[in-house]
Amino acid sequence: MNDFFTTIYEDNDILVINKPAGLVVESENKNDLTLEKILEKDYKLSLPRSGIVHRLDRDTSGVMVIAKNEKSLINLQNQFASHQVEKIYYTLVYGKLEPEKGTINIALKRDPKNRTRFIASRNKDAREAVTHYSVVNYLKSQISNPNDQTNPKLQITKNNNGDLSLLEINLETGRTHQIRAHFFAIGYPIIGDSIYKSPLSQEFSRQIGLNRQFLHAGELSFTHPTKGEKMEFKAELPDDLGRILG
Repeated sequence: MNDFFTTIYEDNDILVINKPAGLVVESENKNDLTLEKILEKDYKLSLPRSGIVHRLDRDTSGVMVIAKNEKSLINLQNQFASHQVEKIYYTLVYGKLEPEKGTINIALKRDPKNRTRFIASRNKDAREAVTHYSVVNYLKSQISNPNDQTNPKLQITKNNNGDLSLLEINLETGRTHQIRAHFFAIGYPIIGDSIYKSPLSQEFSRQIGLNRQFLHAGELSFTHPTKGEKMEFKAELPDDLGRILG
């Protein structure tokens, strides 16, 4: 029905999409093209927030579910609020993250010095944020043609002694920028992130030509709001991220 996102599934109650990087979900700027406006115009959704139940950052790609009626909206909102929805993300961070499985439980608050980002905090106004992760692969980066200084090519291979970690993330909570802020807080910034970055991750991102964070919502599972069936949806890594892994 539109050229802005791919429809994974649709029925009378829900719409499941694969949101591309670059598409803003919601914005206070009236001039911005947003998912909310597309849903209102093309799908005639007059619900609050055009039926949007959860967000992905502008430059995060992947699976989203949208409610098409009020009953479905309320049901899905309750599922998200009570942590009944399973959200699996994939990300590439700079550094060898150990142990291979773990949980990050660090409260987050908006940075008072920079309102565009979130920081770890023990203050009462910080919100609980819990991220579970497991390492999919350790990867090593190296210049594949070191003698050609005019056209260096970066090659990434699986290597247990590597300097990169490909992770599967299971979100228990869903705070704004949670994954990005959490891994930055523990010293493993996401490749391509322009806000939560280190000098090394920034330089590596420049070398591979990645202009957005390597973060993809790969899987989403929830109970259908009217049928009561378990629904599971997946979205493959988009080309701009897949090419990096080879």
